[in-house]
Amino acid sequence: MWGRTLSLRALIVILVTAVVVSSLGLVAFLTTQVMERNMKDQIGQNALSIARLVASLPEISAACQAPDPAVALRPLVEKIQERTGVNFVVVMDMNGIRYTHPNRSLIGLRFTGGDEGPALRGAEYYSAAVGISGPSIRGFAPVYDAQGRQIAAVAVGIFQSGIYRALHELRWAILSTAVWGLLVGFFGAVLLAARIKRAIFNLEPIEIATLQQEQQAMLYSLREGIIAINSEGRISLINEEARRIMGLGPECVGRPIEELIPSTRLPQVMATGRPEYDQEQFINGRVILTNRVPVVVNGRVVGALATFRDRTEIQSLMEELTGVKQLVTALRAQSHEFLNKLHTILGLIQLGEYEEAVRFISQTSSQQQQLVSLVVRRLKNPAVAGLLLGKIAEARERQVRLIIRPGSHLEDLPPLFDTYQMVAVLGNLVQNAIEAVEKQPPERREVAVSIYSRADRLEFFVHDRGTGIPPDIRSRIFEPAFSTKEEGRGLGLHLVEEHVQAAGGRIGLRSSARGTTFRIVIPRLGGGQAA
Repeated sequence: MWGRTLSLRALIVILVTAVVVSSLGLVAFLTTQVMERNMKDQIGQNALSIARLVASLPEISAACQAPDPAVALRPLVEKIQERTGVNFVVVMDMNGIRYTHPNRSLIGLRFTGGDEGPALRGAEYYSAAVGISGPSIRGFAPVYDAQGRQIAAVAVGIFQSGIYRALHELRWAILSTAVWGLLVGFFGAVLLAARIKRAIFNLEPIEIATLQQEQQAMLYSLREGIIAINSEGRISLINEEARRIMGLGPECVGRPIEELIPSTRLPQVMATGRPEYDQEQFINGRVILTNRVPVVVNGRVVGALATFRDRTEIQSLMEELTGVKQLVTALRAQSHEFLNKLHTILGLIQLGEYEEAVRFISQTSSQQQQLVSLVVRRLKNPAVAGLLLGKIAEARERQVRLIIRPGSHLEDLPPLFDTYQMVAVLGNLVQNAIEAVEKQPPERREVAVSIYSRADRLEFFVHDRGTGIPPDIRSRIFEPAFSTKEEGRGLGLHLVEEHVQAAGGRIGLRSSARGTTFRIVIPRLGGGQAA
């Protein structure tokens, strides 16, 4: 109930203070008990020692045998009592009748307290009892004559009121010490509570529990994979999407990440403290885009965290670079070319050149029908056919000849190379080829495409008659973000390589000053790609 009404700081202060109070109280009680027992034992030993000394004096033995022992003993006992500082020294006969007592009216009466019996039988000891003068600690010793016969007993007493006064003073000393200890404990509890609150960012337990539940809900609702490791390189957090992508089970938590994901770079990120953003890698045959950041607490790296997506960002880029955008661009080029031809026909009609307009329409229609018939008849995939028709129109607008080799044919695509990947790879290669020749002399503005659908593989070529790729950069053309064009380009050939490798294929490149040829081979059974 308190946890719902009191803050964490107040709870810590109350609990720590309660522990300090109970500890100090217990220590004070035990200390008082031990001190009281020790004081009584020490006083009893002192009383017994004095009783032995008195009983061993020859004067005491002789006085006990005098005609009037009370008169003979009085000066001796008073001197001993004065010098030792005890409260009373009582000498009694073998019947327990007092010879001496500080209160002379009690002389001749029986000793009270009930603890004198063993002394009358020759025992030496000390005990605590309540006599006629109040509670006291008494030491007893027997008195013997010259022949060794017991003739009396001596009782030396110290009143316990003095002990109580000493214990009272001790209790006050312990209490004052306990109060100081309580104050120190209270302020220590306040400081401890403040430090704990700072460590948990001034959050209350209910807020921490709420954040924990929200974090769990967020982690399991995200479509991105999340993996975190602790300072020992062991997995401390992983969500369901990460398990699915990585092919891991629930038992992976607590295990070294390098044991489960050998290619991970999280330990390096934790060691360097530098984040890594938008890093691409292959995991279980998937293209993964990963962000890795160190986890820093109070200026110290205590772990690392990675978030990754299963081709979501890559697919978005590919759609932008190759898919819909390329088809839209191609259709726009066809529309532009169509409008130009319509303007030509309109001009001929306005000039009255009707026969010339008819010939122009017939020629244009025949060329277009032949082109469409060739492409559709030989390329059975509608998306690939549409892409090439659009690229032909775009190339024509740029004053570039894009031709499809007569022997080209496409029946179906390999199982691991779908329409989307085919359009992405072919579209990028053709686009690069058109851009490579559009600024060349007219006789060199030519791009040729060959597609061959064979029994065991799909093979296609894209050839341009440009100036070629310089030898010093050929090894870098497939790197992400590398481009000899304007800033923001350079992803096309990188995506081409990823798609081809994912399908188990290979890329061939031949380039010289007379042009460049890309050869793509995709096996129908698939070669696979190691994660």
